[in-house]
Amino acid sequence: MEEWLEALKRDRLFGSLGEEALRHKLLPLAAERHYAAGEVLLRPQQTEERLGLILERRVQILQLFPSGASSLMAVLRPGGLLGVDLVFTRTLASPYHAVASEDTRVLYLPAAPLTRPGPLTPEECMAVMRQALLILSHDNMKKHYRLTILSQRGLRQRVLAYLSMQATRRKNASFSIPFSREELASYLCEPQRALSRTSPDGTGRVDPVSEKPFYSSYPTGINNKAAARKSPAAALFTF
Repeated sequence: MEEWLEALKRDRLFGSLGEEALRHKLLPLAAERHYAAGEVLLRPQQTEERLGLILERRVQILQLFPSGASSLMAVLRPGGLLGVDLVFTRTLASPYHAVASEDTRVLYLPAAPLTRPGPLTPEECMAVMRQALLILSHDNMKKHYRLTILSQRGLRQRVLAYLSMQATRRKNASFSIPFSREELASYLCEPQRALSRTSPDGTGRVDPVSEKPFYSSYPTGINNKAAARKSPAAALFTF
C-alpha cells in the first residue's frame, strides 16, 4: 500500500490531491495486476472505465493492421497512465492495442470517483479534471509532432525531424531517446530493418548527418554541411 501511495503522489494526475485524500479515499479502491510480456491489456473497441498507473516495466500502445503490420504510437513507462485518453470519452472505447513489452505491474483505479463528487470533494474533483486537461493537451501536442514527423518523405528526413524536435525540447544536442531501435522504426512507420545498421565501433551511436551532406531548409535554413552539424538534427543518439 505504501508503494502504491508513493506512486500516486508522484503521478501528474493523482499528485494534485493531498496525501490524506489519496490514502483514505482512493487507495481503498485500487487494485494491482501483473501482466506477462506480450500480454494484451487493451484491445480496439474494448471499453475501459479505469485508469492504469504503470508501476514497473513498460507498456506499448500499438495500432495493428489486417496485413499484420503494426505502428508504435507510444510507450508507457513507470509513472505512465493508461486510459486517461479513454475514460473521459462518451464511448470509453479503445482505438488501439496496449501490450506489455515486458513483465509489467499496473495499479488500477476506477475513473468515476474522480469525475463527480462522492469520495472526493468538488474541489478535489476539479483539481483532478484540471490536471487531466493538461495531460490530454500535452498528449495531443505529441500526436501533432508525430504527424509532422510522418509528413516527411523517407527515413532520413523522418529521423532528422524527430531528432530536431527532441534536441529543441531538451535544449541539448546530445541526448538519449526513449525507444529501442525496433520501437523507433515502428514509431516512424518504417521497417524494423531500416534502423538495423550500427556504427563501425558497434555502439549503436548514429550521426545521420555525417553519412553524407544534408542540404535542406529544415529546420532553420541549413545550407551547408558545417551549419548542418551545428543543427539539432545532427544530434547523436544512443539506443
